[in-house]
Amino acid sequence: NDYRAVIESSVEEYDRLSGMIDSLLFLARSETTDAPIECSLFDAGAAVAKIADFFETALEEQDIKISCIGECEVYADPILFRRAVNNLVSNAVHVTPPGGTVVISIVTGESFSKIAVTDSGPGIASEHLSRVFDRFYRVDASRHSKGNGLGLALVQSIMQIHKGEASIASQVGRGTTVTLTFPTRTVLNGDGEAR
Repeated sequence: NDYRAVIESSVEEYDRLSGMIDSLLFLARSETTDAPIECSLFDAGAAVAKIADFFETALEEQDIKISCIGECEVYADPILFRRAVNNLVSNAVHVTPPGGTVVISIVTGESFSKIAVTDSGPGIASEHLSRVFDRFYRVDASRHSKGNGLGLALVQSIMQIHKGEASIASQVGRGTTVTLTFPTRTVLNGDGEAR
């Protein structure tokens, strides 16, 4: 049993380090290359529903409800879109207590598509909000005990690549909402043509 515990702990630490290295490499590449991203128009509602389904079984055991509201098409790199939203949902799940909720909402306008992830966790004090997208910044050890402070930095980098925006709003004791704003294809490219 002792050997098993050591091996399980080692595997968990390896996964954590591997994830951190992957995130750091992504952030470094995003700053040093002008390679075009592979954007396409796709159903954001369907993509978000798949992410919610992935978390749903585990959340049932924790008595946390996850739901999706709204639908639209989004012009983005599908892999990076999933990575950004998955990071936000994972963060929301980690801070939501039993009996809480995580809601992924989608809205669209003439020049944007917005994906918002809202949790019913403890919220973040206002003095931290301006720094949560900084690399390695953690609000406190208990809030992100398994995190490395790169998740939101990676999300912001993905949004910058898309010429979009990541923003956060929070109330202590009531929860947090992180919103991703993707420009439409016409706004992003100027001429409506994919590049």
